[in-house]
Amino acid sequence: MYTKLAILFWVIVLALFALCARIVYLNVKKGNEYSIQVLAQQSFNSATIPYKRGDIKDRNGNVLATSVMVYNLVVDSKIIMSGEKYLEPTTRALSKYFDLNQEDLITTIQEKKNNSYWVVLKNLEYKDIEDFQAYLNYEYAKDAQDRENVDNTKGVWFEKKYKRMYPYNDLASTVLGFVNSDNSASVGIESSYGDDLKGVDGREYGYVGADNDMETVIKDAQDGNTVVSSIDMNIQRIVQKAIKKYMKKYSPKRIAVVVADPNNGEILAMADDITFDLNDPYDLSDYYTEKQIGNLSQNKQSEALNKIWNNYCITDSYEPGSTAKAFTIAGALEEGVLKKNETFFCDGYQQVDIFKIKCHSYEKGGHGTLDVKGAIAQSCNDYLMYAGRKLGKENFVKYQEIFGFGTKTGIDLPGETRGLVYDKDMGMSTLETNAFGQNFTVNMIQMTAAFSSIINGGNYYEPHVVKQIVTPEGEVVKNYSKTLVKQTVTRDTSNFLKQCIRAVVTEGTGSTAAIDGYTVGGKTGTAEKVDTSGKGKGRLYNQYILSFLGCVPCENPQVVCYTLMDTPKENPQATAFNTDLWTYIMKQVLPYLGVEKTAGVEKKAIKQNLQTEFYSNGIIEGDDGSLVLKEEEE
Repeated sequence: MYTKLAILFWVIVLALFALCARIVYLNVKKGNEYSIQVLAQQSFNSATIPYKRGDIKDRNGNVLATSVMVYNLVVDSKIIMSGEKYLEPTTRALSKYFDLNQEDLITTIQEKKNNSYWVVLKNLEYKDIEDFQAYLNYEYAKDAQDRENVDNTKGVWFEKKYKRMYPYNDLASTVLGFVNSDNSASVGIESSYGDDLKGVDGREYGYVGADNDMETVIKDAQDGNTVVSSIDMNIQRIVQKAIKKYMKKYSPKRIAVVVADPNNGEILAMADDITFDLNDPYDLSDYYTEKQIGNLSQNKQSEALNKIWNNYCITDSYEPGSTAKAFTIAGALEEGVLKKNETFFCDGYQQVDIFKIKCHSYEKGGHGTLDVKGAIAQSCNDYLMYAGRKLGKENFVKYQEIFGFGTKTGIDLPGETRGLVYDKDMGMSTLETNAFGQNFTVNMIQMTAAFSSIINGGNYYEPHVVKQIVTPEGEVVKNYSKTLVKQTVTRDTSNFLKQCIRAVVTEGTGSTAAIDGYTVGGKTGTAEKVDTSGKGKGRLYNQYILSFLGCVPCENPQVVCYTLMDTPKENPQATAFNTDLWTYIMKQVLPYLGVEKTAGVEKKAIKQNLQTEFYSNGIIEGDDGSLVLKEEEE
């Protein structure tokens, strides 16, 4: 008995082993084949659940870019044609609720009888489909015939997707950028922060088994994060409206403006005269006639679009002109080769080798004797050539690097240009023209960041247009606070330079930038344009880049504004045209930001011989109206 049981036991074990081996063999060799056969006997569907791309907001929480749910109307011709009773009621309903031609629908469905996916209409809003949805829910059925028509409406469904929307159309268009239908972007914040804005699609799986039970598996979509920019929507509006106004007023070739916080590198507004509708970025009709567009090849259209999408403030370079003089003086003061009270006699020109390099005072016989403050205030080229020679080629190149010229600032936007600067092997004529801002190129962000450093105590902050990254639940995951890159000048040099740029407005070339009650400081620039076509034409006759790089309040700057105007039509060298633009913008921005008027305090400080302390940010007005040192009050 025991022997028989043992034999039976081992026979069963061997049989089970053989069965397992066979199962493993079938799974390895023919598993996919059998899986296909099983699935073919089931009803299986899979649908993508789209993620919502994150919003872009301004610094105050205003939504500048968002994604809204839209629907594609999809028809399954195969299902409709599976029964004779489906075609007529389905096409009748579609023609009624979506203003489609029923005969055309019937013809197309019959032609596509084996097609299960035909997108009839795209990007419908919910209001466009709600009546049809109500029809399918029998809300309009009055009798049995109506209900039967609903039951026989087959093969119609709505594919959900998100569409990118920009509520303010062209506001900050080159800063924000836009998204293509595939969620790709190559312009602005949409490109730079694409990985943060993107989410992950979800998926819904469903199938019906042999017992007719519906099994559903849902993997939820992960929405993208919100990007909070440093842009202030209201300041951006002020800037863009001002650009349009002054393009009409003076008809220049170009205008561009940057407004920034000099104490942390945040860009508050950035714009130029070319904008585009973010909701229709491929539309060229604002800049070309219909006939011109029709004559453009595909490559030429792409070139035209890229030109429109370019952010002039970072992608284009130009010679800065006299706005660069403060940096030459800063380097000479830092190296100790120039003293604050050092004088020089300007006779209107310098003879350098075979070149006669003129000051703008040449026709008047020169500026005469000037000290450093007077040289900056009067924008004297001759004095700056003197300062450049004292600084020397090697040190001049060193300070250009310190101030960030010739290198990218690192701003968080694509397409920044480096500009063109010389090395220490430059000729003397190049050094002398470079010293007053000609013969090298920069971009507007380089100038804004460098200028901010020489007025805030010497701190060079990386410029940026984004403050935070926030999850859909409101949790801050990244915080882009001010990033101190380097120290450009000492606080002593910074305090003195603030006195110099204040003198530009109170007694120098920037007097038209004055704003009643405010201590405006800044530097004018008039740079003769050079031909960049590559044809070797040299300087362009009577074409100039006019600029003003200013701050308020000068003694303790809270906002920097840089305006640039390329060759006004009537008077190409009229710096007053550009400062007119600057003051128009700042007269609106300063009250909006709540910047205090300090001209009265400055006046008292000058009377009491406390001007140096005032520009060192050490003077305030006490309760009784007298001036006291800030440290003493504290």
